[in-house]
Amino acid sequence: MKSQAENRFITSIIVPDRVGLLRDVTQAVFAMEGNIGEIRQTLVDGFFSLVFTSAHPDEVSLEAFRSILAGALEESAVITVLEKDQCASFGPEIDGSRYVVTTRGRDKPGTICAISGFLVEHNINIEDWIVDEEDGDIIYIAQVVIPATRDFRRIQERFKSGMAAIGLTGMIWHENIFRATNEIGAVKPLTGD
Repeated sequence: MKSQAENRFITSIIVPDRVGLLRDVTQAVFAMEGNIGEIRQTLVDGFFSLVFTSAHPDEVSLEAFRSILAGALEESAVITVLEKDQCASFGPEIDGSRYVVTTRGRDKPGTICAISGFLVEHNINIEDWIVDEEDGDIIYIAQVVIPATRDFRRIQERFKSGMAAIGLTGMIWHENIFRATNEIGAVKPLTGD
């Protein structure tokens, strides 16, 4: 009879990309009677990058789980497995709304530092970040949470002027407005009406 208790892990994997990596990882999770919760996978400059949470029966140890992952992947894979409960929150969840921060301009050193520095100064947490290129410009898109206690219009104006000072076009949008103006389709489903 299996224990009702479970071990919860958060795992990060970086390995040169190839076909079948996600399948190999999920087979290893399944072999350890695991269930994947949250998951994020992307490619960065030819490297497969994966972060996920998983729950396993109590008898599955962190070491055993890491070992089966290592056996399923190339020797060059960088695998980190942590006990999720020991990595719980480092601070209170921010009470606020989700926004999308966009910037566009020529690539130059220090741009990401300037954008993230502005957000830190205003106690804005970054939840997701992507970079794209279009017509020679680099486009940075971040999903953030702005605390409810902050004056959004003031932050937006400061962001625009701060980014203009370093040669970027910058904008902060409420996530619903961003979706409505950047996705093709009816507006009604976006508003929930």
